[in-house]
Amino acid sequence: MNILIAEDEKSIANSLEKNLTEEGFNTKIAVNGEEAISLVKNNNFDMLILDWRMPELTGLEVCKILRGSGFDKPIILLTALSDVEKKVNALNCGADDYITKPFSFEELMARISAVLRRYQKAHNIILFDDFKLDLINHSLVTPTEKIKLPEKEFELLKYFLENKGVIVNKETLCRDVWELPFTPNTNLVEVTVKNLRRKLEEYSEKKYIKTVYGEGYIFLTE
Repeated sequence: MNILIAEDEKSIANSLEKNLTEEGFNTKIAVNGEEAISLVKNNNFDMLILDWRMPELTGLEVCKILRGSGFDKPIILLTALSDVEKKVNALNCGADDYITKPFSFEELMARISAVLRRYQKAHNIILFDDFKLDLINHSLVTPTEKIKLPEKEFELLKYFLENKGVIVNKETLCRDVWELPFTPNTNLVEVTVKNLRRKLEEYSEKKYIKTVYGEGYIFLTE
């Protein structure tokens, strides 16, 4: 997942970049509003973190310009302002959330997670790294193309994404994905997992679906 950090205070920008990278995000830094707009035009960002008081153009002005041009990805404003009216103006101009300086990285991560959940629900998608699972068209959007997934591969990937980090066994997958009250004496689960794993690994070096021998499968994004 790609995040733009637009922040003219170098120490804050570098700290955010380091921490977000450790959380698995891909990041770029802009040091002023004009650079932020230029980077958005030439890159595919999933979220913007904009400092309110930047040179050239403020974060609020950048937000207005991008929303006016049709940019619909989540935007979080960083502000040292505690004035309620100014915060309301920020939300009215298209920001999805704001956070007041000084803030902890844990608080920022909580707000990022909340904003992403709202965005995904509103747009019927699930984001993970550089992929998007389109819940309407049952397709996987990769960094280079859109793939129409067979029904059970789609349902399996959706289930894995909703249960990230949890080991699920074959019996559970048969019940929850295939809606079977029993575990058939076939390798339909193994074959579907293999096909889905192959498609994901064709577009990423990450091994998302791991086999936990004797227990089942686990889906990891970090």
